This record gives sequence, structure tokens and C-alpha cells, in this order.
Amino acid sequence: MEAFSDGVLAIIITIMVLELKQPDGDKLNDLLTLWPTMLSYFVSFLFISVYWVNHHLLFQKTEKINSKILWCNLLWLFVMSFVPFATSWVGKYPQSFMPICHYFVLMFMAGITFRFMYHLIQRENNQVPKMRVQSIISLCVYIVAAAVGGFCPLAAFVLVIVVTIWWIFSIRIWNKRKSNK
Repeated sequence: MEAFSDGVLAIIITIMVLELKQPDGDKLNDLLTLWPTMLSYFVSFLFISVYWVNHHLLFQKTEKINSKILWCNLLWLFVMSFVPFATSWVGKYPQSFMPICHYFVLMFMAGITFRFMYHLIQRENNQVPKMRVQSIISLCVYIVAAAVGGFCPLAAFVLVIVVTIWWIFSIRIWNKRKSNK
């Protein structure tokens, strides 16, 4: 399951990078006109990276997997497979409400499906399912970003970037604590 998920996520990232178009000219200013597309690519790449790392950390501790977990993983991958589409759309229309709303609602749906898979894995492995405050805040930020994005897209992106960086640093801290034990 991990290898399959890795492959799907690798394809998703490959599709995203293939969607990046070259500037219309050879000047720095021509490149700078692509900043909305580059920003959406950067945020999407970080977003996928955080989920990839969390997916690996989750399955390192998992001893038992059932069909519900497999189907839930497929549902999560299905949601993640829309990231290249949403990234391209919001990159092309960075000031439009619908592409921005879709982009951040997609992030919310990825969070929900991953949390559901996490819950199923904990139950199957005789652990008490619990939801971290960080997960709740992240889901709330995605919804706020979807709502605010139509009025102030840059603020929505900043919110999501901050939450994503928070995840990156919390993963690093968690790994350091784990290795010190």
C-alpha cells in the first residue's frame, strides 16, 4: 500500500511540474509574470510533501491493515489526484473566487480523508483514536482560506503556507523526540 501510494503521489507531483509553462520571453520580468502559478505550485508541492511524510510515519507504526483502511487510502489518493488540476486552475486565475475556493476546499477534503484513515488505523491497531489540535486547526484554516481567498487570495495562501510550515517543523520535532528515546 505504501509503494502504491508513493507511486500515485509521485505521478501527481510529476503532472504538476509538467503543467508549468515556460515564460513568454527570456527576461526576468517574463518569469515574474508567472508568480501566481509558481506560488500555487510551491504550496501544492509543500502540501503533498507533508502528507507524504505523515503517510510514511503513520504506516511505520501500523501493524494491521484491513479493507476499510485500503479503501480509505484510495479515497485519500483520489482527492489528492485533483491537486494538479486545482493548482493549474488557481495559477491561471489567481484572483477568482471559484478556483481559489476549489483549491482550498480540496485541501480540506484531503485533510478529512487522511484523518478518517488515521482514525481507522488507530482503531484496527487497538489504539484510542484521537484528533490532534494541530489537525483541527489545519482543517479550520483550509475552510477559512477557501472563504477568504475570493476577497484576499494572498492572505489565504499565507495562512495555508504558515500551517504547512508548522506541520513540517512539528514532524521534525516529533522525529527528534522519537530518536532521543
